Amino acid sequence: MPMDMKRYPANWKKVSRTIRRIAGWPCEWCGIPNGVPLPSGRPGNVVLTVAHLGAPYADGRPGDKHDKHDVRRENLRALCQACHLRYDLTDHIAHAKATRAQKKQEEALSSGQLTLF
Repeated sequence: MPMDMKRYPANWKKVSRTIRRIAGWPCEWCGIPNGVPLPSGRPGNVVLTVAHLGAPYADGRPGDKHDKHDVRRENLRALCQACHLRYDLTDHIAHAKATRAQKKQEEALSSGQLTLF
């Protein structure tokens, strides 16, 4: 799914490139290098992304991984797509569940099986 760039700071491309460069271009968790063929044997190459972790602030406040404007180094990690997906898996599952429920409700409304009153 494409990124909604309106949620990110204007300098996100530069921040993302800097985080990947500082990491040295492999995934910071599994170590797979950016650009190598996918290990699964599927066509394509590994793509390094930058994940927001929701790291706590130095003053003890909790972080929020959904705050895309929090570009502190300790809050960002260069991750391959597989590690990034695993990290955000709970969010992806919840979003998919909500989307399915919304579609089911819309189908019921459009078929006349459900009314709002």
